[in-house]
Amino acid sequence: MNRQVQIAPVGYEYDRIIEGAFVHACNIIYLLKSYKPIEDESDPDKDMVTRAEWFVEKLEDHFKQSKICTPIVRKAILIQLEPIIEELCKIIKEEVENYDTKEIWINISTSTKLFASAAMYVGSFMSEIVHLFYIDASHYTVDDLYNPDMSKKEVLERYQTYGITYKKDDKSYKNVDVPVYPTEVLSDPKKQILKNMRKLTEEEREKKVTFKTLLVALEEDPYNKGAKMKFAHHLSNLIERKFMLDEYHGRQRRFQLTQEGQILSLILQYFD
Repeated sequence: MNRQVQIAPVGYEYDRIIEGAFVHACNIIYLLKSYKPIEDESDPDKDMVTRAEWFVEKLEDHFKQSKICTPIVRKAILIQLEPIIEELCKIIKEEVENYDTKEIWINISTSTKLFASAAMYVGSFMSEIVHLFYIDASHYTVDDLYNPDMSKKEVLERYQTYGITYKKDDKSYKNVDVPVYPTEVLSDPKKQILKNMRKLTEEEREKKVTFKTLLVALEEDPYNKGAKMKFAHHLSNLIERKFMLDEYHGRQRRFQLTQEGQILSLILQYFD
């Protein structure tokens, strides 16, 4: 059986996750559980983390019992851009390489705007496989606070059961497929520059790298004029496209990745 995969950050949603698995049928669903270590009982986020974990456990049990699909729970840092991108890249790479998965849907309606942005960026590198969708909701638990026929206790119980949104009838949710546009492909030398820049800055913990150090990392002779001219051209193009910055320290030219360059180099580690 071909794997039909879905990725869903859970947060404080229940019905919306189930609706996503119904609209875009899958036999594997990754439930992303936001990871935040709780150091002591006085941590102000303790109750929020506990509630989010409860929704994950409830969904995992639901999918196991119903046998709609096989749930895979993964801890992930879902409040920082680069960790989100890396987690998505890891899942997609594992699925494609290990299972030859041809279709992966990402539910961005149960996530933060930051996660949605990360999913769109990652998806643009694998647009033939990765697809995004949003489940538009009509009924939000918070709106029930203004319902004179409901007590605060009833609203709280509904939230504890269903989360931020809930399904009241067949019109409660509406699926919206979100298009993913292929990213412009970089030439191989530019890819190698970005990947080696990331590697050098991680290994040496220095944001700025000299031209000579970069050429050595690229396995080029740093004194060869031809190599220097070739990569100087590619570096200028990457700077022009805002993936890198350069500066002169005396006569020495040094380079560093911009935030865009850091994210792109991270994705290239998985999808090059």
